Amino acid sequence: MPLIVAPPPQPPPAQHAAAPAADARAAVVCVRASGPRPLFFSGKLVGKKPGAKFPGDFELPLKANVDQCNNLLRSKVADWSLQVTTPGFKACYLPAPEFGQRVTYSAKATARGLACAPIAKSPIGTWK
Repeated sequence: MPLIVAPPPQPPPAQHAAAPAADARAAVVCVRASGPRPLFFSGKLVGKKPGAKFPGDFELPLKANVDQCNNLLRSKVADWSLQVTTPGFKACYLPAPEFGQRVTYSAKATARGLACAPIAKSPIGTWK
């Protein structure tokens, strides 16, 4: 009687970070401030039709080296406008949020002005 030996089972394939779903309903935007000046993270919904007003405006003070995050929900009739401000400086506008993603930005007021840059990005997963 011949003996048949099967090859050992293969380990499951490595799981890669899932891309955000096209129908993702939320985004998380965080800002990490640095420097001694008081900075503020603000956002508002801007209607796609002129004259419309929407709830959800916020203005959050930033603390140095601490992430200040806000959950933003998708809207079919409005877009998010995000900015970092400080008195005496031109506002630093952040790009529109990528729904299904958590994006962290750095913000710093220097002698040359207010500077913002993305420092981290990761998917937030699905929620039901």
